[in-house]
Amino acid sequence: MRPILLAACALGACTIQPADQNAAINETVLTENVVAEAPVTPPSLQPVPDNATNSISTQPTAPAIDETAKGAADVVQLYYARIGEKKYTDAWALWEGVGKASGMTAQAFAASFDKYAGYNAQVGTPGAIDAGAGQRFVTVPVQINGKLKTGALVNMVGSMTLHRTIVDGASEEAKSWRIRTADIKPRPDPGPTTTPPPLDTRSTARYKCIDGSRMNAAFDPDNGKVTITRAGKTSVLKQERVASGIRYAAGGTSFAGKGESMTFTQPGLPPLPCSPLRR
Repeated sequence: MRPILLAACALGACTIQPADQNAAINETVLTENVVAEAPVTPPSLQPVPDNATNSISTQPTAPAIDETAKGAADVVQLYYARIGEKKYTDAWALWEGVGKASGMTAQAFAASFDKYAGYNAQVGTPGAIDAGAGQRFVTVPVQINGKLKTGALVNMVGSMTLHRTIVDGASEEAKSWRIRTADIKPRPDPGPTTTPPPLDTRSTARYKCIDGSRMNAAFDPDNGKVTITRAGKTSVLKQERVASGIRYAAGGTSFAGKGESMTFTQPGLPPLPCSPLRR
């Protein structure tokens, strides 16, 4: 810029004033120091593909429903496990309709099992899946062993029928195996069990001996003895092991035989064959 002004003045015979000269110098410096800034181009945004997924999913994944017969048996196993853990509400909810198929409220269901001190079940092999119109059924055998708080033992055998639907649009609950019926309903109230009386194996027989005398023989096989009553005298004889037949003896007195015929022997007396009297 400065050479141009000097040339112009030379041609025009003009004189540069100090102020004009300083202005020219300043203009030249400013012009030389200006740096043009390049325009900033924003980065282009790439469209996200429709099939793109995030590397970390924030949505929970629902567990897959086991549609097999084993899946039904697993539900029964879980049902009795929850009862054993005293998680009665969880067990009740495994009945179809979230407990409705049990025929009881959750509170009544819990009360029916609360009388047990222990409750266990063995789940057997499930049967084949029975298919209907959009419906599936499976029967699962079970054997239940429990102990009441009274100390009485409980042993029950039965089966449970589970159901699920495969209709389009059905809820996840409806598509899952749930208990529909049971031959042992969840109303276990057997109460205290009583031990049946032992079987009475005792028997009595009357005999007539060869000398005309008669005797009674009261057999007690559970205690291994026989009580002989003859001529007003009573003898208790202990059973002895023999190769065949039976033999009772004590103090030199014996009562032995095979089949119906018996022989009664006393010390110092000959053996007396005896036969049973018919009533």
